[in-house]
Amino acid sequence: MKTIPVLSAGFGEGHNAAARSLVEALNRRGEGKLQAEFHDVFTEAYGVEKARQQRDSYVQVANRYPKLWGVLYTLLDRLPLVNLSLPLVRPVERKLFSILDGADVPVVVTAYPLYNYMIDRRWTLSDSCRPRVITVVTDSVSVNRAWHRAYSDWYVTPNQATAEVMIRQGVPREKILPFGFPVSERLQARSSAKPEGRPRVLLMLNPGRKDAVVVAQALAELDIDLTITVGKDADFKEAVEKVVAGRAEVLGWTDRIPELMLTSHLVISKAGGATTHECVAAGVPMIISQVIPGQEAGNARLIVDHQAGCLGLTPQAMKEAVAQAFADDYQVWKKWKANCEALGDAQGAQRVAEKVLALVSAR
Repeated sequence: MKTIPVLSAGFGEGHNAAARSLVEALNRRGEGKLQAEFHDVFTEAYGVEKARQQRDSYVQVANRYPKLWGVLYTLLDRLPLVNLSLPLVRPVERKLFSILDGADVPVVVTAYPLYNYMIDRRWTLSDSCRPRVITVVTDSVSVNRAWHRAYSDWYVTPNQATAEVMIRQGVPREKILPFGFPVSERLQARSSAKPEGRPRVLLMLNPGRKDAVVVAQALAELDIDLTITVGKDADFKEAVEKVVAGRAEVLGWTDRIPELMLTSHLVISKAGGATTHECVAAGVPMIISQVIPGQEAGNARLIVDHQAGCLGLTPQAMKEAVAQAFADDYQVWKKWKANCEALGDAQGAQRVAEKVLALVSAR
């Protein structure tokens, strides 16, 4: 049986979400010919605690110093800095090579571009032992060139708009597969929300946001069925519960996100890669509450430019956007809903799995 490593890293929600969905789809469609394995190579190389510290540092810079992160993102786009950073992550490179050398690996799927640079160091393009590489791009529209400076046989994009951006950046059209963002099979049912009854809104609240509690309080004042997810911080959950005073359901960490998306009329969230594309896959309009410069800017543009939702960057703006969406018999929401459903579907992971299965069968 062939082994298909699916490579990820926890620096942003999109990488792991896409990779896990791909493993799910590959193992379901493998037909006894292949077995997919999820690898967060940073965690495997450094251990859980150190990898968590690295992720926390990334999140803190992105949330607390967004302008600085925007500058770093721009530098990565314009300069070949990734190759210069490889000596700093030798343990990751060694772990990656042990994964790829340890089994019969005809194809590697990577949702984090750093690994492509390491594969380039390990094998020349003419080396018969080199595995084929499929790179799953987890950002929309604002695609950093670091995604494709290293070689990949194919690039999977979350939509056609992103494919066109990459073509303009110089990636050959034949290498680009606009299959859609890989999401959980649970989202294939698509949203069941109808323009009737009491609106259901899912607020995915970022604990790192300074006015997060104010956001919860403002939205709880509306005549809606509001569910708020707050993550693992028990003190933050208690603070949110206090200000909503029973007018909203407040959830800590939960695995019910797909279910909640499918039954909600609207999702309010930062423009993270996983959440944005999961909303598109589920056909649920978004109000974007926060945009970190760089990759999230493109995700926000995807929603706003296609009128599948809107920006609501302050508590008052969010509140007004929700009210407007459902006014006049859901008039604005109906437009958002139709546009969101037209943007994509939930079949991205299945399309990648079919591509991998075809490659394995042909080898």
